[in-house]
Order: sequence, then C-alpha cells, then structure tokens
Amino acid sequence: MSNYKEIRRLSAYDLRALCITQNWYTRGTQQEYSHLLYDLAAHKSHLTTQDIIEIAQDILTHSELPDGYDAGAIAWEVNRVCNVCFIQEQ
Repeated sequence: MSNYKEIRRLSAYDLRALCITQNWYTRGTQQEYSHLLYDLAAHKSHLTTQDIIEIAQDILTHSELPDGYDAGAIAWEVNRVCNVCFIQEQ
C-alpha cells in the first residue's frame, strides 16, 4: 500500500469570501487583513493544523463575534474552505 500525504491550501480569495460571509475581520486594518490573507494563508504551499489555528486566532482577534465563539469554531470553518489534495509519497 502506498503512502499518501494530505496537502491543504487556501487562496486569499476563498479566505476573503469566508470572512465576508461570516462577517469576520471587522476590526482589522487593511495591512492586518492583507497579512491574514497572504502571509498566513495564500503564500503557504501547505497549511498545517497549527497554521489554521493561527489564522483562526488572527480572525478572532480582529472580529466582533457573539459570545461562545472560539478559535476552534473558526478553525473548523477555515479548514472547510481549504483546497485539499492527496499526493503519493515517493
């Protein structure tokens, strides 16, 4: 049986669409928003679990959210919109 590796990627466009749909990132500056979209997401060739948590925490910090919202709930949504592929390891 071959070994496969899961690769997760997230485009700035998809993350932006998620933020708009969820009404997230309402308290960040343009520079902070660009950092989220590009540095934390789009410019990475593979998003690890820790990367997704970092994105979620950044969104949490820059959003006005209802009580009970936490980084785990945001991370679930972020992970859901990632583009996932599986590649066979050599």
